[in-house]
Amino acid sequence: MIIPIKKVDVFRSLLEQLEAYIAQAELKRGDRLGSERELAEQFQVSRVSVREALRSLEALGKVEIRRNAGSFIANPNGASFEAQFKGGAAVDESFLRQLVDVRSAIEVKVIQLVAANPDANLEQVASLLGRAERELRVTERAEGSLDLRFEAALGRECGNPLLARFQQLVHELWIDAWSELGIAPGDRDSLHHQHKAILSALEKGDGDLAVDLMIDHADRSLGQWGASETAALDEPARPTRGARAAKRRPRQRGAKTGDAEKLLITESGDL
Repeated sequence: MIIPIKKVDVFRSLLEQLEAYIAQAELKRGDRLGSERELAEQFQVSRVSVREALRSLEALGKVEIRRNAGSFIANPNGASFEAQFKGGAAVDESFLRQLVDVRSAIEVKVIQLVAANPDANLEQVASLLGRAERELRVTERAEGSLDLRFEAALGRECGNPLLARFQQLVHELWIDAWSELGIAPGDRDSLHHQHKAILSALEKGDGDLAVDLMIDHADRSLGQWGASETAALDEPARPTRGARAAKRRPRQRGAKTGDAEKLLITESGDL
């Protein structure tokens, strides 16, 4: 489902200003960036806008958000090769389809490695989802979202730092491309429930189900892309790969997967 991102101009502008501020102030790893309130006052925007921008920077590994303490610099250089990945290409239907393919390939491989990694710390991922759950209580659930913190947390547990680095680069490109159009391929509430289903499968040791869920989550169809936001919103979304497969054949893990399997079937059409 293609959903508009509210106040996208403010979001993009603030993201650029924060990155410029980090570079110009020559902030180092561990330096305090500020609280939501402080940054909102500094940049003359709402705390909601600051929160969304910080979430994106945290997903990209540039900042670390500490509860009741503020935001701290994690990687001041961030994903500096994003522009090279884009290569000057226009953000249109063709570009987004290519980007969906690239991101899907990386996210699925990350899931496979996490499932096979005995040292993966899923408690860290669960803790992040717990924080996201608390955030949902004070956030509009149906709002379009480009929050990739869950996927980034899995990348840190996959045991392949190089893959995690490429994931970070693709995440930056993903945020840049979708926000340029002012839309997002899913809403915050559906995202969160699908994240929980993926984590549940990993915690149960069912790597195959976790991969299936991630495919439905990341390798979604763009549907019949219109010439504008309105056209895109008016077009019905085509079933995802997982939904189509579910119609062709019954799942073999029904008794084993419980709630996670039910979630795949009931929400397979969402991001």
